[in-house]
Amino acid sequence: MTDNTTNIENRYFKDLNRRDYIQKAFEIIKDEGTKGISIRRLAKEMGCSSTCLYRYFKNLDELLFYANMGFLNSYLIDLNRAEKTWKNVWDQHLGVWECYTRAAFKYPEAFDMLFFHENSKKLGTAVKEYYNMFPENISVFNNHLRIMLENPDFYERDYEMCIQCVKAGKISEYNAKRMNHMECTLYMGYLKDILLNGIKECDIENRVKCFVEDVKDIAEMYADDFKYTEKLFGSSEKERL
Repeated sequence: MTDNTTNIENRYFKDLNRRDYIQKAFEIIKDEGTKGISIRRLAKEMGCSSTCLYRYFKNLDELLFYANMGFLNSYLIDLNRAEKTWKNVWDQHLGVWECYTRAAFKYPEAFDMLFFHENSKKLGTAVKEYYNMFPENISVFNNHLRIMLENPDFYERDYEMCIQCVKAGKISEYNAKRMNHMECTLYMGYLKDILLNGIKECDIENRVKCFVEDVKDIAEMYADDFKYTEKLFGSSEKERL
């Protein structure tokens, strides 16, 4: 290898890291969707060789997985704000779903990739790594909500919320498991419909409200004691702010 080639490679790799790639990919996805991403484009915009990406990521799919975590931020911000208004475990249960679906229905491709694709199996460790790289994006919320987010299994993630209702004596463990299964299956149906048919920005809030109402009906069916603060849910974005 000539000295000139070595100098070129050193320049290509200089000062780049995983965060740089993730940030650049997120910016492109936010403006153009994943269709705007290619290894060649990333190399051109970052001033490096195409092979440089493989020093930091297994492949492009792994980079896209991390880049799409940027879309969790709206969920975390909404969640952090909403948590201050919850009065009981059912407010929390419905409230987490409300915040989650508001973000998921706005960014369906991102949430599908994060929670249902192959890389989602390592979501727990990936979330920790991502927020170590982007500490400015993390919101402060209570420990079991953090555990929920870091759980790689979608059904178990929701069950973390169900367990809080069991501990509060509001539902039996057996019924909590049934409630958990129905709620998660319901959500996947909603998300699949949006992925297939799309959704207008102006229709997102109404779709979220419909989903929360469906979750409320399921909870009422299985709970021994179901009470929640009705005025918290179905409010407009303007009212929440």
